[in-house]
Amino acid sequence: MDWPRLGRVGYLNCLPLFYPLETGRVKLPARIVADHPAVLNKAFRQGELEVTAVSSLAYGQFAEEALVLPGLSISCRGRVGSVFLLSRVPAKELGGRPLSLTPYSATSVVLLRILLQRLYHVAPDFFTRPTGSPPDWGRPEALLTIGDEALQVVRTGRYPFVYDLGEEWYRLTGKPMVFAIWVARKDFAAAHPEKLAAIWRALQEAKAWGKGHPGTLAATGARHLEVEPEFIEDYFALLNYDLDWPHLEGLLTFYGLAHGEGFLAHPVALEIWGGDNERNYRLQSA
Repeated sequence: MDWPRLGRVGYLNCLPLFYPLETGRVKLPARIVADHPAVLNKAFRQGELEVTAVSSLAYGQFAEEALVLPGLSISCRGRVGSVFLLSRVPAKELGGRPLSLTPYSATSVVLLRILLQRLYHVAPDFFTRPTGSPPDWGRPEALLTIGDEALQVVRTGRYPFVYDLGEEWYRLTGKPMVFAIWVARKDFAAAHPEKLAAIWRALQEAKAWGKGHPGTLAATGARHLEVEPEFIEDYFALLNYDLDWPHLEGLLTFYGLAHGEGFLAHPVALEIWGGDNERNYRLQSA
């Protein structure tokens, strides 16, 4: 295996990490494979990717197969700007009303269901809209929208009640919400620790480059979505790509609540890669 394969989700929120890698500003000793999250998850589990970003819930479902790479996430401390519950009525009035779930993010779906149970004590009539359908397919009373779609839909102002799920999570827990983390296959880490270390260092360097060039990233993202750069710069300012102790606490809290509400079959242990010369360590959810 000459070039390890690195999975890249095609959403705008990955641009601050991948723009410097894809444009050669940071050298990456790996081949980037871009696809939808579900496709990347499957490829990773089948051994077709050595390193990839995965949703937090996906890791919770196959934690024993992967190592978490330290210092890397897609997260927020409060507002996230691209994961919304949009509603025609206040959230506390959604009990029994039709609520459309996105087909593109299991993590956001579970997060929403936890928040509706814990904060608003309501049980809407959930349904998942078909892949490729418009956000308001089925004329729901409320809908969950994420990613680039959410950035565009929320600007229309069609729904009077807008709930940012990152902000709602912070209101419930006081902790960051971690939507995605980077993982490596255990067999790859064991066989090629130096290659994994080189990929990790490139990702860290890319993260630092992105922090130092917000204008370049905003201009690139604005062209992608055909919006003004100031809108994208404000959005990127909400996102965080670290994975420090508060993030880990938030992630473990999410796993504990997801397990407690029956969305995960078992408690989740985070096994974090210790580097090419260090031991891995484990953190256990409740």
